[in-house]
Amino acid sequence: MNIKRHTSQVLGALLLLATLVTPPAQAQTFEDALRFTDRYAGTGARLMGMGGASIGGIADYGALFTNPAGLGYFRSSSLSGSLGTLNINDASVFAVGNTSSPLENDISATNLTHFAYVYKVPTVRGSLVFAAGYNQIHSFERSLLFRGSNGVNSITDFFMPVSGEFSIDQGAGDDGMLDTADDTFTPSFSRDLSFIAFETFAIDFDRGLFDDGDTVPFLPAVVTGNLTQTGRVVEEGSMQEINVGFSVEASKGVLFGLSLNIPVGTYSFARTFEEDDVNNDNDGANSVTDGQGRTILTTDFNYLRFDERFESDLAGINLRAGFSANIGSGLRAGLTIETPTYYSLEETFSTALETEFDNGDFFSYGGFAGDDAGSGSFEYNIITPWRFGAGLVFEASNLLLSGDLEFVDWSQLELDEESGLLFIDENQFIKENLQSVINVRLGAEVGLGNLALRGGVAFDPDPRDLDTPTTQADGSDLDRLRTTFSAGFGYQFTPQFAVDFGWSHTRFDDQYAPYTEVLDAPIVDEEITRNRFNVGVRLNF
Repeated sequence: MNIKRHTSQVLGALLLLATLVTPPAQAQTFEDALRFTDRYAGTGARLMGMGGASIGGIADYGALFTNPAGLGYFRSSSLSGSLGTLNINDASVFAVGNTSSPLENDISATNLTHFAYVYKVPTVRGSLVFAAGYNQIHSFERSLLFRGSNGVNSITDFFMPVSGEFSIDQGAGDDGMLDTADDTFTPSFSRDLSFIAFETFAIDFDRGLFDDGDTVPFLPAVVTGNLTQTGRVVEEGSMQEINVGFSVEASKGVLFGLSLNIPVGTYSFARTFEEDDVNNDNDGANSVTDGQGRTILTTDFNYLRFDERFESDLAGINLRAGFSANIGSGLRAGLTIETPTYYSLEETFSTALETEFDNGDFFSYGGFAGDDAGSGSFEYNIITPWRFGAGLVFEASNLLLSGDLEFVDWSQLELDEESGLLFIDENQFIKENLQSVINVRLGAEVGLGNLALRGGVAFDPDPRDLDTPTTQADGSDLDRLRTTFSAGFGYQFTPQFAVDFGWSHTRFDDQYAPYTEVLDAPIVDEEITRNRFNVGVRLNF
């Protein structure tokens, strides 16, 4: 390496101490809040096959999740459970400059998706039903792979600090005089990533730039050439909801329901990003001219690996209330309201960086005792918006048709923590850049003797309403509208025993940024496909 540091081991220890007393930068944003509060249209095999449409009132345990008033339509007590398999395909296109590289990846996960008990109280007239259940309401499983050539920039550009994120303590060397050749320089960073990069020579202090009065006297390890950039992002975990509720016939043909819901879950995020100077353009011998006309000698950079991890434990609580009423021959209408969910989150996070150079030098930070920058734990809260829903159900002979509209004003989403100060700017951004949406669910069920055939569709608009729309590599605006098509069937073997099967197919577009705040940084356009399969059993008694 040809960029030399002007700090000793003692000064390095002082730098580490200065960094450790600097609070770690938090990564919690509205994107995290949207991810954690996302959920399926419906739970269980039957409602999955019908697109989740059931607010009008349907005798299914999934009413706990949509409109608890629907429990009142049960004609007997019931015990049910289901298993589900989720398959996710992530087709990515890595794009930077005029180049793009496609890649594809699949993963699967199998879980218990619900277990519920419904008890119909014997009554002389009217209806009174209690229910308790466990439902998987969302899965975070996802795996993104990308790879491509980048001749425009490097993640080491992203590690560079900006003015205000560092300070430099200049000391007199052995001669006791400042501004001489043996001066020492001790940078201190308020940004963890810049400190970690400095420790591993992914960036380095440059005496020449300092003497020239440069506002950022640092250089990245990569200054030229075509790099091979490779990345993998893995998300795992799921959200479950524990429900306890009831439905009562408040007056003839009018049902009222209420449920207490406790969503709990875990989420883990792991990303690995690698850069390889495959053509040895950064060989420590040749030089380049930067945008300001200065001649900069390359380092002998060879390879780096950047890892980030964080894990979250979530727990929340809300109430869901609803009405369902007969309004005509075979026609009933339902209304539902859900209070904001108050989530409490505990997160642990860590960061690691490794660099290799042509001369055999290897540096690493993270995973060792004392490597505390970019690692730690954090607690905060998410408060979701109110949800309002309306639905119709038409039931006649062997036909059931249902349709739902759900209103959510995502600009009311909030993040909070103990001091009440950390998320002020983020919450203001949410109010200005998230919008209200209307989610649509449509479903049908046709009875053919003991066989019931089902189908449905659901539309979930993107809550983002950014001033500058996100642009894809092909120049089109990114639209994260999620469209779900579903189908299923049920078979009643005996009056007491039935089996249900449900399938749903969801498609949407997304985008991932390996790093930001760098001119012409690469983007990864994604097309996500989710296929869910659910098999359940029902026991009536």
